[in-house]
Amino acid sequence: MLLVPRLNPHKRLAMQPMNQAAHAASDDGRAPGPIDKAAIVLMALDDERSHQIASRLSEAELRQIGRAMVTLGKTDASVVEQTIMEFGLALGQAGSMRGGPENAARLLRRVLPPAKAAQLLSDIAGSGSDLWEKLAQIQPANLAGYLAKESPQVVAVILTRLPASHAGVVFGALPAAMIGDVATRMVRLEGVNGPVLSDIEEALRRDLVGDTTRTSGPDSAALLAEVLNSAQRPTVDQILAALEAEDPQAALRVRGMMFTFEDLIRVDRGTFGMLVSECAAEKLPIALSSASTELRDLFLSSMSERAANMLREEIEALPAQRKRLVDDARSEIVALAKRLADEGRIFILDREEAAAAAAGDT
Repeated sequence: MLLVPRLNPHKRLAMQPMNQAAHAASDDGRAPGPIDKAAIVLMALDDERSHQIASRLSEAELRQIGRAMVTLGKTDASVVEQTIMEFGLALGQAGSMRGGPENAARLLRRVLPPAKAAQLLSDIAGSGSDLWEKLAQIQPANLAGYLAKESPQVVAVILTRLPASHAGVVFGALPAAMIGDVATRMVRLEGVNGPVLSDIEEALRRDLVGDTTRTSGPDSAALLAEVLNSAQRPTVDQILAALEAEDPQAALRVRGMMFTFEDLIRVDRGTFGMLVSECAAEKLPIALSSASTELRDLFLSSMSERAANMLREEIEALPAQRKRLVDDARSEIVALAKRLADEGRIFILDREEAAAAAAGDT
């Protein structure tokens, strides 16, 4: 059964007759492309449903759709309705709409942490190109080989602007001798002025891709922590050890900001049930198959007896899983936990609070 999306009432304005040309474009004269259409659908939906969809998109997809929202301009009601119909939805009457920075900002701030939303909005405002998305398509070994010839400062700038999952793999492929220096500079990076960034982008466009983007970023220690959250364990250990040798305080900051699957043990017990209820049922057995006994027991104790028994049986019957599948399932649950924490639906204790709470339970 097709669900009729609930439109934001403010988007039912400026109604136009349905006999107008169905191929009408936005007010810049261009017909909407696939990304434009995705932006139209998200703007047509109410806040709750657009949030549900957007929260499942990758960083690169959010950047593309946000950019489309900014540049779309006014879109006729006929185009909105035709676009919705293409997605197989019964929309009823549709009003015209106008894209713009405020729509992109509202969407990104609903589904991302403030620092990451600010970073993507900075990307979108800075240029209409896809440089950083294209860099993320380059094989990590090839990109690392190119970066190995650059200064550690330039490498730090580039890594903080790549999607964290890709940056983590690239980081692990860099020469061991430069890893500590790069990590230190990422932590200390406070922003890059426009002309310097333009030079870096121009070189990347010329040598690797063919486009441009960007301005300055949020807390660079948080960016490094996010990169490490997506990196393989040996790479994480190597980077943190090198960073600790260069700057122990910076390493401490990054460790404190990292949040891995095993860190879910720090979720406040009173809100842990909310996390469990939001987890995809098919991901839990895979994610918990090699988890610590303490974390597995915490998940099981937050369920009904019947659900816990079923999950326990699934885990025991599960064949050996590829590490990539386990990592993907865990990453999805960690991302969910971060989103729920940002929304105030669960609470994540710092390490000291978690240790005190655990001591109080014993």
